Amino acid sequence: MSEYTPQRAVILCRISDARDEDTTGVDDQEQHGRRWADRHGWKVWKVVVENDVSAYKRRKIQLPDGTYGLRTVRPGLRDTIAWLSTGEADGLIAYDLDRATRDPRDLEDLIDAVEMRKPRPPVASVTGSLQLDNDAGITMARVMVAVANKASRDTSRRVANARLRMATNGEYGGGIRPFGFLKDGVTVEPTEAAEIVKATEALLAGASLRSAVRSLNAAGVWTSRGKEWSTVELRDVLKRARNAGLAVYKGEVVGKASWPAIVPEESWRAVVALLDDPGRKTTPGNRARWLGSGLYICGGCGETVICSRSGGDRNPCYRCRPPRGEPRRPGNHVTRTAAPLDEFVEELVVERLSQPDAVELPLQDRGEDVAPLHVEAVTLRARLDELAMLHADGAIDARQLVTGSTRLRSQLEKVESRITAASQGSVFAGVVGTEDTRATWKGLDLGRKRAILDALMTVTILPARQGRAADGSYFDPTSVKIEPKR
Repeated sequence: MSEYTPQRAVILCRISDARDEDTTGVDDQEQHGRRWADRHGWKVWKVVVENDVSAYKRRKIQLPDGTYGLRTVRPGLRDTIAWLSTGEADGLIAYDLDRATRDPRDLEDLIDAVEMRKPRPPVASVTGSLQLDNDAGITMARVMVAVANKASRDTSRRVANARLRMATNGEYGGGIRPFGFLKDGVTVEPTEAAEIVKATEALLAGASLRSAVRSLNAAGVWTSRGKEWSTVELRDVLKRARNAGLAVYKGEVVGKASWPAIVPEESWRAVVALLDDPGRKTTPGNRARWLGSGLYICGGCGETVICSRSGGDRNPCYRCRPPRGEPRRPGNHVTRTAAPLDEFVEELVVERLSQPDAVELPLQDRGEDVAPLHVEAVTLRARLDELAMLHADGAIDARQLVTGSTRLRSQLEKVESRITAASQGSVFAGVVGTEDTRATWKGLDLGRKRAILDALMTVTILPARQGRAADGSYFDPTSVKIEPKR
């Protein structure tokens, strides 16, 4: 080892697989590193922690010159190499060679940083497996990293094959407990499963993802990690194929799973299509804040109105707004105070939803019968598997495999699209037929109310009379035209 004694040494702690943010592994490495530094007289300047970070797995990233390449993503190691290169750090301690690097490119960058400095900053490990202070140590490090890299590749291949086999057999592959299931990944957890069903049905009925998140957090139902929900986390959970009792390998459904479905496959496909829709508005600025914005129609020009405050109006009003960059359309445009108009319309909606025949409204939203479509989809998947077997047995060549697979996958995509289209939930689900329709309506989020309003009726704002009505109010119900759609 070099005779130079570092005064600004870095301790690098890394572990590949830390569950639930457990830091036990890296904490132990730090303690070992500090004790080693004390024994050898090194002074520790920084401790770099890479918890749950692989030294082997590579990702496609953009390089400084603008091109793309496969690299391990190790910000902590990159900082350490930079400090050694500039002289900010003058030594490195790792628990062993594997904790420092398992990628030859990373090792070469570390060697370059060491060899550029004079005197050469010592690099050492607690176990003695990492020494770069002479050519023999560097050569040995290169050999050991190459061996470790091959071992990682072999392990990765075995794990991938095992996961494919388990997914194909519909088995649970392990990992963090999936929300909606117990730790075994197979037994349904009733309370959480009910929330998945509730959120799925709410979204398909027109509710927003944010409202579903608020509902979960208000109910005190946390994620499987025991944390509050965010829209990103809930979106990921609702898009999981396991909710429909399907097994997945590398993002592709490979067959039925051994666990029961929480929601029907058609509902799962419908919610995935909804959440993946590029036209879906998700930013707060695009969210309507009033019941009739973009739905109510101006009786003067026939265009939809918006709600805003302008001029001398202190209360929000519905009024026409010409398209950006276009002149105001001709006609007797209307302006109406928002609050009393919305109250009037909501009363009409609640009255309609309370009528005896309202229970038939969800039935009117049913689409194509999905049972035959599921049979067809299963048949197409079986034919894809058969093609793969024929190719493996040498009965068909690669060109025939590609041609046949392309055709079958195209047919399967069309069938799955029909299943999705036929499975969009009714906006009336869970609203009609309840004990207290008014209370149910009040509990809905604005997005759901707007969807129901749009499905039930067309509201046109007509020019109103001047002055107060007999009851002293300014609102004139006769100035609102209601055209039922159902």
